[in-house]
Amino acid sequence: MVRIVGAPTEEVNVVDILVGGLGLTGVLLLGAALLGLIVGGLLVAYKRWRPSNSLNGQTADSCSLNLSSFPPET
Repeated sequence: MVRIVGAPTEEVNVVDILVGGLGLTGVLLLGAALLGLIVGGLLVAYKRWRPSNSLNGQTADSCSLNLSSFPPET
């Protein structure tokens, strides 16, 4: 009877695990930054395109409450 033994596997040490973890962390960080830039750009574009000034002939569904720390002038 002959037993065929495969090639020895490569050792995995702490450095290999840390490098792999840092690589995954970098990919996740890059993805989160890219997603944040896209969502932020969409929010800025929405705010710019939304009508907000009724004095310029634009209509808006919001109103100003004129909350300030100064007393109103009479």
